[in-house]
Amino acid sequence: MSSNNRAYRSSQLISPFGPGCIIELGEESLILVDPQLWPKKLEEIKLDRLTKEAGVWALKKPPVIKGISEKLTKDNSLMAVRFPKWMFCPRCRKLELWRKDIGKTNYDGVPVCSNEKCKDKVLVPMRFVAACEHGHLRDVPWNIWAHRNSKESCSSPELYFKSSPEKGSGLDALYIECTNPNCGAKNDLKNLMSKGALAGIKCYGNQPWEYDNKECSEELKVLQRGASNLYYSIIRSALDIPYDEVSVGNPTYDLIKKSQDFEDLLRAIDQNSDRKIQKFAEWIAEEFGLTEQEVIRAATSQEKEQRTFKIPQDKDLRIAEWDILSSTNIEQKKSKTFKAEILEWNTPITFGFEKIIDKVVLLHKLREVRAFCGFERISPSDNIVKPESAQQSSSWLPATEVYGEGIFLQFDQTYLDDWESNLSIEMKKRIEDFLNRHANASSNYLPIPTAKFLVLHTFSHLLIRQLSFESGYSSGSLRERIYADEGQAGLLIYTADGDSEGSLGGLVQQGKLKTLLPLILATLENSHWCSNDPICSEMEAQGVMSLNKAACHSCTLVSETSCEHNNLLLDRKILIDEEEKGFFSQILMKARELD
Repeated sequence: MSSNNRAYRSSQLISPFGPGCIIELGEESLILVDPQLWPKKLEEIKLDRLTKEAGVWALKKPPVIKGISEKLTKDNSLMAVRFPKWMFCPRCRKLELWRKDIGKTNYDGVPVCSNEKCKDKVLVPMRFVAACEHGHLRDVPWNIWAHRNSKESCSSPELYFKSSPEKGSGLDALYIECTNPNCGAKNDLKNLMSKGALAGIKCYGNQPWEYDNKECSEELKVLQRGASNLYYSIIRSALDIPYDEVSVGNPTYDLIKKSQDFEDLLRAIDQNSDRKIQKFAEWIAEEFGLTEQEVIRAATSQEKEQRTFKIPQDKDLRIAEWDILSSTNIEQKKSKTFKAEILEWNTPITFGFEKIIDKVVLLHKLREVRAFCGFERISPSDNIVKPESAQQSSSWLPATEVYGEGIFLQFDQTYLDDWESNLSIEMKKRIEDFLNRHANASSNYLPIPTAKFLVLHTFSHLLIRQLSFESGYSSGSLRERIYADEGQAGLLIYTADGDSEGSLGGLVQQGKLKTLLPLILATLENSHWCSNDPICSEMEAQGVMSLNKAACHSCTLVSETSCEHNNLLLDRKILIDEEEKGFFSQILMKARELD
């Protein structure tokens, strides 16, 4: 491997370390460039439903090395740039703006100190960066900061990053000093992260890999490069499920759009590429026993499709998923990547839980596609930095596909409605508190915390925690999908892996009748007690933006990768509070009597 190469798992380059994210690799700090600068020839992932909702023509995988003997080239690797570029030597404390063309590196391509006395000591990237609400990112201008209090300009700054141990360990103990004999300016970092600290310093309006500056009037804010609010990736995922699209009234068109090559044909038509049109038409014609002209005529019979990139809404992506998962004929909807089994759930031994959970579906095969749609900085808002690759004529998004298995629980909507219409005064107040806090917080990226959503989301978390004990999967390898929009009431717990063969069946095994009911009972019984009680159960609010109630790391929260909603909008008392008639409390008491 060349000295300029670094290894990372390809799936992680979609999330959590997608384009625009600072990646820590040992002593180095890198940032992955926009997908537009990725290799041109990338393997495509087929999922028409997701590409249409996103308004792009393709989804593409990050490149992977197929074996340790494969030589790295620009076609099977991604480019990253060093950021921040300001670095200091931990030995002599010299601070310098590192440049690739003149900067010194060691045998592994890592920047080292230019001072011979330091003997190639590896430079440490500064841990502070500057960002704005529009998603732009740049280095803190340390030369300006050091001379902030100086009345005279310095023609040849010599900067050093030092500390004053007698001042403790806070930012006021750190300072930047110019050792130029004619200057001697010095400024500590005490107010570096305060509002207006970089007043007068302009945002470049770009990203570290971009050279052209753009107009941006947003105020720069200083953040630590590892801060959680420096990067919010926007990921949209969809399940590959067999569903019937609406007919357009042309039998040939309805037939050929089932082909995996249909999207490629439409794209070729959009690009007026005769060679590609001929190629894809030939493949589709052979697949369905048609002539090439019949295929081309059918594909061009409809109004030319225009696609403009937009961030897909989760609720729009899940309409088709819900329709299939809740359908009575789901077992007939088979494909290479989808196989479902409806569990015989309504039996005398379910202790009445069949009144709450209407249907259980075991998903033996499952494929999920996750697409990177952009990112935000500082706070989730509408200032999304969209991939340049999605805004070209041949638009595409980086994506990854995973395979696995799952358990789908469909709740009885009538039971939910009856419970919600008979809420106690205290329970109504708990839900109103959620609604008020949600309305007053910067949480437009979170769903409205209705009673139905809070029940489904909290139960999903508790079930994931219990399944991690029973199924052999760690909680971090399990994921949730909540279906709580109008006309929906269900949840899917699933596991997904990059291997095309999926997982080993342990999750589906837990969904069998003889194991599922004890699993649900254990989930609810264990949720009664938390090692942080009574503090956890009696807190008015906790968590980020105070958007949790009786839910903490000891009882309800799960791994960040498992939760769709940032471990927020959770409250176990809504499920099991016996005094205030929690959602499961009455049926749980009956189960205890019958057990």
